[in-house]
Amino acid sequence: MSSEEPPAKKTKTGWEGHTLNCAEALMKDDEGQHFSELVDASVQTLQGIGVHAEIVLEALGCSTVKDLATYKFFLLARALKTLSETEKGKRLDGSVMNVDKAVDKEYESKTLKEIVAAPVAALEGLSDKAGGLLESLGCKTVGDLAECKYFRWAEAIVCAAQYEESKTAPERKLDAAMNKLK
Repeated sequence: MSSEEPPAKKTKTGWEGHTLNCAEALMKDDEGQHFSELVDASVQTLQGIGVHAEIVLEALGCSTVKDLATYKFFLLARALKTLSETEKGKRLDGSVMNVDKAVDKEYESKTLKEIVAAPVAALEGLSDKAGGLLESLGCKTVGDLAECKYFRWAEAIVCAAQYEESKTAPERKLDAAMNKLK
């Protein structure tokens, strides 16, 4: 008689045929989780965020994936960068469009492209300390912040979580059976 234990049975989840993955964005231990579980996970769930980056991000108020995805200055930088890509020619006479509440006084009259090329400290309300912390993560300009992969990955995970079926196959079957009884 063998003393070896039989191989463990794999639990069926109902997603065995699915092939999507985020292996390049997530730590190995987190690759199999639901997006909805990742939303409230530590920023260290994202591949490449080590202890130093975690400390920096926590100082910015971002300790979870959701915090990172909804960081005010990232969202603002991304909006300005996206709009800068539509900028063409001269401003129309009489135009009143502005982002004065988004940028420091000295940047209010600049083009969107100039704002995107400006240091992150050009964003209104971002302290010099926070600007320095972002720079330590490689976000020297507003455009760098808009394109920072960690913020973008977090934003994508939070968005994807809204469209995820998170119940297991047995749970879905139970729900269906309960609905039939009603």
